[in-house]
This record gives sequence, structure tokens and C-alpha cells, in this order.
Amino acid sequence: IYFISIVCVNNKTYTFHCTEKDLVDVPKDRYGHSIDVCSCGKSMDVLFGDQSYMPFSQRTTETWGRVADCLLRVFLMDFEFGCATSYIIPEQLSFHVSVARNDTIYISGGHSLVNNIRPADLYRIRVDCPLGSPAVS
Repeated sequence: IYFISIVCVNNKTYTFHCTEKDLVDVPKDRYGHSIDVCSCGKSMDVLFGDQSYMPFSQRTTETWGRVADCLLRVFLMDFEFGCATSYIIPEQLSFHVSVARNDTIYISGGHSLVNNIRPADLYRIRVDCPLGSPAVS
């Protein structure tokens, strides 16, 4: 993953710095997901929900453009140290709305391909920033 940050601003001139970090447990390409930043003394980025196209090995002419829900995991990414960890969660949603407040992410709406439903549930993911572990309720 690449980070671009502003190093210096002089008389309307900006100097940028690009840093490359390798993540340990890399999520695959996806869409319909959300990324939120939890900040409680330390910043963690949380990636939740998504869909992706079927793997090439499973595609046929009839199923070429079909999508599938990704694994039931939430990814916690620590960009300071360049690592990502993933945790199993009870249900995966795509195209949902998420809001982060302090160390908690609230998720509502969305769609599940597995059940073909749009649940009216409100999920809460609390992230323990120093330890980097989520609690889903």
C-alpha cells in the first residue's frame, strides 16, 4: 500500500513524500465495502464487507460476470507498522453505510448475497486500538 503525505508547504509549493508499506494479511480486490478510521491514541483502519468477482478458476462462460460475497472477515490495518490482521465475523454485508466514532464503528443496511436479504440490523464493531482486536456485537 502507498501513503502520500505532505512534508512541506512553502509559498504555495507543496512537497510530497510517498511511502510504501507491505501488509502481512492482504485483502483481495473488492467493491461494496467500507473503510473507517478508528482513533483512540493510535489509528487503525477497519475494512468491512464487500463483494468480489468469482476466482478465475471457478469462472465459466455462463458465470463470468457473477459476484460472490468475500470471506466473513473484518480487516484491521495498522499503517504505522505496515501490518494487517483479519478476524472472523458473523455476517458479511455489501453496499452498507458505516460511521466511525472514537473506537467504535456502526454499520447499517447493506445486502447479503448468501441470503439475498437486506437486513435491518445495526452492527457495532468496537476496536481495541492498543491490542488491535475487534469485538462485534
